[in-house]
Amino acid sequence: MDPPPSQSRRPPSSPSSPPILPDELMAEVLSFLSVKSLMQMKCVSKFFNSLISDPAFIKMHLRRSARNPQLTLVSGKCVADFRFVILPISKFIENPLITLPEKHFYPLLDTHHYWLVGSCNGLLCFSHYSAFTGSYRDCWLNFYNPATNTISKKLGYFKDYCKHRYFFSRYAFGYDSLTDNYKVVAVRLVGDGEIGDGVSETQLRTEVRVFSLRDNVWRDIQGFPVGPLRLTLPSENHGVYLNGSLNWLALRNCYGADRFYHSNDITLDQFVIISLDLGAETHVQLMPPRGLEEVPLIEPTISVLVDSLCFCHDFKQTCLVIWQMREFGVGESWTQLYRIKYQNLQHIGCWLPLHISHNKNTLVLANRRELLAIYDWTNNTVEIITNKPRWAFCKDYVESLVPVP
Repeated sequence: MDPPPSQSRRPPSSPSSPPILPDELMAEVLSFLSVKSLMQMKCVSKFFNSLISDPAFIKMHLRRSARNPQLTLVSGKCVADFRFVILPISKFIENPLITLPEKHFYPLLDTHHYWLVGSCNGLLCFSHYSAFTGSYRDCWLNFYNPATNTISKKLGYFKDYCKHRYFFSRYAFGYDSLTDNYKVVAVRLVGDGEIGDGVSETQLRTEVRVFSLRDNVWRDIQGFPVGPLRLTLPSENHGVYLNGSLNWLALRNCYGADRFYHSNDITLDQFVIISLDLGAETHVQLMPPRGLEEVPLIEPTISVLVDSLCFCHDFKQTCLVIWQMREFGVGESWTQLYRIKYQNLQHIGCWLPLHISHNKNTLVLANRRELLAIYDWTNNTVEIITNKPRWAFCKDYVESLVPVP
């Protein structure tokens, strides 16, 4: 991406005046600053306001910011108790003591039911829903940039009709670089009747809709041939974003609406990863690692670490195994990254990897929103951080100037 063009936005310097940096070099220097500093500089002059608001500069700054990843840790189940902290991972590793802010920080509107759908390029996407009204509930989206403290109006409003509470839509959030557009994907399992009313497997199907932030419009696309795992718990890693795609861990030919994971009812060949290209809006099926030799007793997860898709699973309730797909879409490229004993983690359960250092020596994990852990691969040690109050959501985050609509 080229830097903002150096048009004649400033008068040329005279031989006696101090030297002036070219616009390209000025943009390069400013791209290292924090959003807070840049927002202050926009008020200094029309030149700085124009440069910092330039889409090319915003993308340049985002690339710099991505080198300093952060975590968004959210506590509270409703707006009245909503608090979150954005924490640089480097500081968290150095000093894992987390302190929640005293004041409620998120300026949500008039809603008491929400989910943090995801984080992408500095934007947080929240889905909201009203109380039940007969067989439907009102739903809408908000987009928030914590760095610039700007929030969108209610977008993507629709009525989510459903005859069974397990069938409501679940969302994922990502960026389509081909059209420079942010998109939300809604997935739900639907049927022609209610569980217990004689609904057969052939009556159930997966519907997929795409919301365009630019157009504020929902569109139907081709449905997935499988039912996503844990469809009823969107706070977990549903729809993992990676390089223009959203990815779901799913089961082939599994149409049940049961909200719990039952390893006894699953066969190994049912596991599959559905990858949706946000540009083409088409999907492919990826196979999990061949090293997965039996159905895990604890629900597996997928995540993104060091710009790669990762598969995390339990092994005989003795250790946590993490695989990395080195070349996206190539099943033969799965490589085992870690094998961590639960004895070190001090807790058997569903651990979700959040971040890995570039040298792969340090790993940050979350466990069912109750615990955070820092694993030191070099010394094979784990530091456990108990969250009080419990985190409702935990997402990766990068600071950015990306505007909200």
